[in-house]
Amino acid sequence: MERSLPEFVPPMLARSGEPFDSDEHLFEVKWDGMRVLTFVGEDGVRLLNRNRRDVAPRFPELSFLERVEPGAILDGELVALVDGAPDFRRLMSRVQARDPRRIDALVRGTPVQYVVFDLLHRRFEPTFDLPLATRRERLAEVVDAVGDPRLVLSDGVVGPGREFFEQVAARGIEGVVAKRLDAPYRPGKRTDAWIKIKGRHLLHCLILGWIEEEDDLRSLVLATEEDGALVCVGRVGSGLGAADRARLLPMLRARRRDAPLIDVPSEHSAAAWVAPELYCTVSFLERTPDGLRAPVFTELVDE
Repeated sequence: MERSLPEFVPPMLARSGEPFDSDEHLFEVKWDGMRVLTFVGEDGVRLLNRNRRDVAPRFPELSFLERVEPGAILDGELVALVDGAPDFRRLMSRVQARDPRRIDALVRGTPVQYVVFDLLHRRFEPTFDLPLATRRERLAEVVDAVGDPRLVLSDGVVGPGREFFEQVAARGIEGVVAKRLDAPYRPGKRTDAWIKIKGRHLLHCLILGWIEEEDDLRSLVLATEEDGALVCVGRVGSGLGAADRARLLPMLRARRRDAPLIDVPSEHSAAAWVAPELYCTVSFLERTPDGLRAPVFTELVDE
């Protein structure tokens, strides 16, 4: 009788937290990549992202995963490494490529690695209820048996979580995930068994304009100083609570002007513009050519 694997397993999720130490947790690098579950059946290999799409055609260099023992489901992230650190923008160039010639060129210029951190099935038997420590031991056996440098077991330490987080942050990596060593794998669940600890940066910004819908503030258009000149760094809507919006909207409307203070990209054309009198701080993960990645409004700043 042919043995089979589930069509899909929703990946386990993590809650947000702050750095801490614990001998009961494994502290792993939080890789800035794309979450992918690999299903190795008797009929071939599927690489499914969180939206259940098979991304294998975009990453032909991962065909070696056919050597993984049948009946395994691996959980991990695809990453594009530059100088030992993940580069999310370069990975996105791979994710967005569709043309076979473009994909072939990117395989040579921007190869990816598959960093795995969990084992959900082995030899067609589920391992969800095993402790993380046991699942990782078995995962290490699977990785070693393949013996390919593009399949990597995620780094981690037990105990000094704060020190590990500082080391990771110093390398410019997104953060750390703390995982309880005795915890089972709970598909699709967000529990305290996994805690994500992200390093974020803080930026002082000038408010250039705003976007509102149905008399409610939706987002702010921001600028910051760069090499002695103001540059637009995009919009922020996350972090604007009801109290913030109620306070800010009258202040913005009272300072309205006809045109933006500086040139802004066309995607902000729906904004209303404001006199350069209001400032705020924003936290974010990294600067990109388009602005800020994952910006969150922190507070209005008195100048």
